Amino acid sequence: MSYFKTFRSSTTLVVSTFFIACLLCFGASSAAADSCSSAAKELQASYDVVQGKGGLWGFLEQRGELKEKSILGLQADSKIQRGVVIFNEMCKSSKTPDMSAFKSLQDVIGDARMVFNLNESTPAKKILEAVTQVNQKADKVLASLEQ
Repeated sequence: MSYFKTFRSSTTLVVSTFFIACLLCFGASSAAADSCSSAAKELQASYDVVQGKGGLWGFLEQRGELKEKSILGLQADSKIQRGVVIFNEMCKSSKTPDMSAFKSLQDVIGDARMVFNLNESTPAKKILEAVTQVNQKADKVLASLEQ
């Protein structure tokens, strides 16, 4: 009889430990998913600020001498949006992006936002260089996200 009680209590202990471990893993997984989702929302909100100003395309369209080069701004806008969408989809899948992916996207969006700090007296060449750099940086971020 005492053997049965010992077996039963050790089985209960093993089962209880298993369930606690499962709950801890699920909780950690849930917390990671929540933080990833929050990061994706933050990226989208930051990108929305750029788009609220017309995007890089709109910025170049407003500068008469750069209007014919505005396609470069449209490309950069599209690449950044694509990066944000990919990041968001990764959060929803089993391939959770790491912090470096978040920071890279955040940097590109920050660079795009900085373009709007260039004023009327900024030479067209300097504006075009800034948008070109954002476009190239977005290419690199996309390449790393799509691996």
